[in-house]
Amino acid sequence: MKQEDNKEVEVRILDAARQIFIKKGFEAATMGDIANEAGIGRTSLNYYFRTKEILFEAILDQLLGMILPNIAQIVDEATPYQDKIKKIIRLYMQTIRENRSMPLFVINEFQRDPQHLYRAVIKDPVRIMPVIKLRQFVENEMEKGNLRKMPIVDLVSTFVSLVIFPFLIRRPLTEIFLEGKEEAFEAFLDRRTEFVYGIVEKLLNPNHIK
Repeated sequence: MKQEDNKEVEVRILDAARQIFIKKGFEAATMGDIANEAGIGRTSLNYYFRTKEILFEAILDQLLGMILPNIAQIVDEATPYQDKIKKIIRLYMQTIRENRSMPLFVINEFQRDPQHLYRAVIKDPVRIMPVIKLRQFVENEMEKGNLRKMPIVDLVSTFVSLVIFPFLIRRPLTEIFLEGKEEAFEAFLDRRTEFVYGIVEKLLNPNHIK
């Protein structure tokens, strides 16, 4: 039971730290702010996480752990490339739906100090191996003629914007186009996976007319 309680406290601390980092940025945030947000004392916070940097890396590990290992598994599956792409899109959409503050956290840190986030990611090279494997898979399919050849940066930036942007502008989207109804936004997200896949499929179609 005690181990389960500790895990619950860790999750609460990570959620609190993410919210504080979003509100104040990494540099301005204090351990006291995070302890207050989590509803615990500073001593208890230090027991779980001694520094802000450790907390930051733990949040990053949490995010990468939700997505990257599953990407590698999908790439290794003996399935057509179309199925792999659809599964990866579904994975990203579902992960962000379940962790809606993550995009804002990442974007804020990229804007504030991109090198800090980059250093945290590459500190453990094993973390980014699934991304490298995914890139190799896409480039190999392009060389085979199964996918349209294009700069990887074009593909990645298009994919990320299609998946993440709706979460960043959720409130105006809901208020202006969905009559302020949260359930309408959820229905919009339910349709989004197939919509995004349709765009990516057309974008990668080797017979696409340039």
